[in-house]
Amino acid sequence: MSEASLNLPYYERVPLTHYINVDWVKELVHFPVSTDDLFIATYLKSGTTWTQQIVSLIQTGGEDSSEHVFNNVPWFEMLGKDAVMALPKPKAMKTHLSYHMMPGRDPAATPAKYIYVARNPKDVAVSFYFHCLRYKCYKFTGSWNTFFELYMKGEVDFGLWSDHVLEWWRHKDADNILFLKYEDMKRDLTSAVQSIADFMGSDLNESIIQKISRKCSFENMKLNPLANPDDLLEVKVKIKNDASSGFLRKGDIGDWRNYFSSEQSVRVDDEFVKKVAESGLEFDYD
Repeated sequence: MSEASLNLPYYERVPLTHYINVDWVKELVHFPVSTDDLFIATYLKSGTTWTQQIVSLIQTGGEDSSEHVFNNVPWFEMLGKDAVMALPKPKAMKTHLSYHMMPGRDPAATPAKYIYVARNPKDVAVSFYFHCLRYKCYKFTGSWNTFFELYMKGEVDFGLWSDHVLEWWRHKDADNILFLKYEDMKRDLTSAVQSIADFMGSDLNESIIQKISRKCSFENMKLNPLANPDDLLEVKVKIKNDASSGFLRKGDIGDWRNYFSSEQSVRVDDEFVKKVAESGLEFDYD
């Protein structure tokens, strides 16, 4: 069982994450959103926490918060209706939901704003593998090869990478959607911070943009207990005693080469990369 399945809950044939209330997911498609709402949307392991920290620091003008970033920018579908309603405005939340599962089922037609971050599917797969090894809720003890098969079949949290990314990509030109790529952020974080600040309507000077960029480097976030989820998640969810890596593991581009066989690389190219490339979406892999 542990090597053949992640034992996930499903809604509309899409696997969700453990601890999510499926009844709330059913209801939230009718949840009202406003111009005060900002969502950071991603497929898992695509730079979510990184973008949460950027948004949080933009909101404070670059000043550190006394709260953990997961509290400043909480997880929408994990919270529940009452908790979301109680959040102070303006609301900034993260989500891993597919485009059609968001409130209104068509985010581009809503008054809220959405930042979508996409990462190349090969690095996502490796990061996802270590994520599933880390947390007890998955009951997964399988090998990389075993996880790879689950990933390619979409039997992981939030389904197929290509379906998730393409659905958001098709609406990238909407005025209320900012579509970013992880690899671009990695190569030029300052420009990404500026783009996010502009999208949020925050008029920050260059020195504050630079300060936020420094604070949001992978190294600084890993050392910051209010940006690194390790200690917080150890309290909220059960981490395996033999977990070999932290939540913020490497953040590199191209780490997939240390795990993929040549055959696996070709499969991702054939089943994912070519599919999204037909829509004009391409990624860096090194």
